[in-house]
Amino acid sequence: MLQPIIALFLTLPLNFKKQLFLASLYNFVKFTSPAFIFGIVFTVIRITAKRPKLPLKTYSLNQWNNNFFPTFAWTLAYLILMPNLQQHGHFHNIPTFIWQFFSGNAAPHLWYSVMMLQFLIIMPAIKGICEWVKHSYTKLIFVVIISGIIYFSWLLFYDYFVLNNLYHYNWYLLDRFFLSFLIFGLYGGLSWNFHEEIQNFLFNYWWIVVTIYLITYFWTRRLFISSSNITNLTNDSYYLPSMAIYALAVIFLIYLICIAQKVFNMNRSLKTIHFLAFYAYRAFLANVFWDRILWNYFNFKHLVQNNIYVGIIIIWMATWILSYLSVYLIHQIWLKMKYKCSLSK
Repeated sequence: MLQPIIALFLTLPLNFKKQLFLASLYNFVKFTSPAFIFGIVFTVIRITAKRPKLPLKTYSLNQWNNNFFPTFAWTLAYLILMPNLQQHGHFHNIPTFIWQFFSGNAAPHLWYSVMMLQFLIIMPAIKGICEWVKHSYTKLIFVVIISGIIYFSWLLFYDYFVLNNLYHYNWYLLDRFFLSFLIFGLYGGLSWNFHEEIQNFLFNYWWIVVTIYLITYFWTRRLFISSSNITNLTNDSYYLPSMAIYALAVIFLIYLICIAQKVFNMNRSLKTIHFLAFYAYRAFLANVFWDRILWNYFNFKHLVQNNIYVGIIIIWMATWILSYLSVYLIHQIWLKMKYKCSLSK
C-alpha cells in the first residue's frame, strides 16, 4: 500500500533529502507484487498437492468469489466514484468504458489485478508443470533454467522496446502480461514440491539469505537514485533484472520468517497472518480508494507538508486500517446475505 502513497507524496515540491528518503522507501517495498504472485501459486499447489489436477469446478468458484468478483466490483467503483484516477485516457462511451474496465486502467494499481488474474487462469498449466516435475531434481533444474531464460529474455526485450523507448506509451499493456512475472508464479509452485529442502536450507543458512537481501537492496537502491530523476518511479520498474533478483531475495527472506514462526511455535501470530492474508488482495484493491479520500478530503496533504516522516506513517496506517476494515465488513455483510438467501430457499 505504500507505493501509491509515495507516488502521491512525490507530487509535492520536496527538497532532495526528502525525495531521497521517499525513493529509498519506494525501492524497499518494491517486492510486494511478485511476492504476492509467488504466495498465491505456492498456496494453490500446496492445497491441491494430493490431486494430480486442479478440481476445476471448486477452484473456479473459489477464485471467482475471492479474486475475480472483488476485482470487478472495485474496478466498477473506481470508474464510477473516482473516474479521475483512470490511466491512459478516460472513457467517453460504452466501448471505452469496457476497455478501461478490463484493461486495468480504472486506477493506477489495477494493472496488477490484470496480471494476477492471468495467473489464476493459467494455474492448471502451472499445476501440470509442478506435477511433471514432482520431486525430480533433473526436471527441476530443466524448468528453472528454461523459465529463467524465457523470463530474462523477456525483461531485456521489455527494457529495450518499452521501458526506454518510444513504444512505452503504445505498448504499456505489456507491463501487465503474465510473462513479466513468470518466474515468481512458476517458482512459487515449484517451491512447494521442494519445500522441505528449502526450509532446511533457509533455516541452516539464514545468514546467506539475509546477506543476499542486503546486497540486492543497496544495489537496486543505488541504481535507482543514480538515475537522472529519482521522482520518476518508472526508473525503479519491476521489469529490470536487478529488481527481479531483489524480489526473489525478499521472497525467500519472507519464507525464512515464516519458517522461524513455525519453529518457535508462534501459533497466535500465524493465525493473525492467515487472517490478514485472506483479506490481503481485497485490501489491496481498496487501498487507493482510501488513500485518495484521506489525501483530498481530510487534509493529509497539509500534514505531509509539515512533517513528511510522521505524515507517511500516519497516512499509511490509516489507509491500511480503513482498507482492511472496509473489505472485512463488506465480506461479512455478503456472507450474511448469502446465508439469508440459503435459508429462504
